[in-house]
Amino acid sequence: MQLWGALDAGITMVTNQKGGHNYAMDNGIAMPNLWGLRGTEDLGGGNKAIFELIDQFNLGTGAIFPTNGGGLFGRNAYVGLSNDQYGKLTFGEQYDFMIDSLLRFDNSIYIAGLYGFREGPFSGLGIPGNSSGNANFDRMSGTAISNSVKYTTPTYYGFSAGMLYSFGGVPGAIAQNDGKSFGANYANGPFSAGVAYTYQRYAQLANGMAGIRNFGAGAEYKFGLATLNVLYTNTKNTANNATINVYQIGARYQITPALSVGGDYELMKGNAVLASDKANQFSVGVRYALSTRTVLYTEAVYQKVSGDNDPKAWIMAVSSASSNDRQLLTRVGILHRF
Repeated sequence: MQLWGALDAGITMVTNQKGGHNYAMDNGIAMPNLWGLRGTEDLGGGNKAIFELIDQFNLGTGAIFPTNGGGLFGRNAYVGLSNDQYGKLTFGEQYDFMIDSLLRFDNSIYIAGLYGFREGPFSGLGIPGNSSGNANFDRMSGTAISNSVKYTTPTYYGFSAGMLYSFGGVPGAIAQNDGKSFGANYANGPFSAGVAYTYQRYAQLANGMAGIRNFGAGAEYKFGLATLNVLYTNTKNTANNATINVYQIGARYQITPALSVGGDYELMKGNAVLASDKANQFSVGVRYALSTRTVLYTEAVYQKVSGDNDPKAWIMAVSSASSNDRQLLTRVGILHRF
C-alpha cells in the first residue's frame, strides 16, 4: 500500500473582485491539496486487486474540501480488478474520461493550475449544485462521478479506450439521474491525441432526464524541449440548450532540467441562450524545481469578456467576479509532493 499526497500554498493578488483589489493566501492552485491511499494485491495469473482512496482538503484551514458532498474520500474512491492483457474494471466514485483522456492536453494545468481552467460569465449554464452555475463547466479540473462502473483497456499499438456508467438509482427508470462517459487515446513518439464524451443527468433538470453534456478533443506534439498543446471542449445543458465552446492553445519550454516557462490562450464562447457572451483568457507561468518533489512557481492570468448583457469577468477559483469586463491575477507559490 502507498500513502501519497500534494500540498500547495501561495499568495495571490487579484486586481478586481467586486470592484477592489484582493490579496489572499490561497491554496490548492498548482495542484489540489490531496492525500491518498492506493494499493494492489497480486492474485496470480496476471490478475491484481486494486483500490484507491483520495481526500481533498483546504491547507489554509485543515478542513475537508466539499467535493461531491464533502465526504472524506469525495475526490476519488474505487476498488476493482486489473489485468495487463485484458484491462481494468473498477467500481466507486471515479473520474470520467474528460479527465482521463483529455487533461494531459490542457496546457493550463502546467501553466496556471486551477486558475487556468474555465469559468467566466456563463452562470446561465445552470449546472446544479455549482457555486457559480458554470465553474469548471467542462469538468477538466476534476469532478468524480458517483456510483460508477468503469472499464479501461490496455494500450494496443498506441491505442487505448475506456467507458464509464453511473447508476441513477431510480426504480423503474434506469436512465433517470444516470451518467455515462467514453474516451479514446492514441500515442506515437512525440505525438499524442485523445477524444472524450461525458453526459451526467441531474435530478434538478427535467426530473433527472436532462443534464450536462460534455465532449472534447485534444492533441500534443513535443519538439525536443518544447511542447505544443491544443484542446477543444463543448458543454451543453440539455434542459435549456445553453452551450459553451472552448478553443485552447498552449506551449511550454524546458529551459533547464529545473526551470520551465509556458503560456496559454483560451477562447470561451457562449451561444444565444448565454447572451453570446465570450471570454478571452491568457495565462503565463514559470516553474522552478528545487527537487523532484518541490517546486516554486509564479503565474499570471488575465481574462477579458464581452457580450450582450454587460458580462463580468470571473477567473476560475477566484471567490467573486470582477465589477467590469476584465480581471487579472498574479501568484507566487510552492508545491510539494510526497
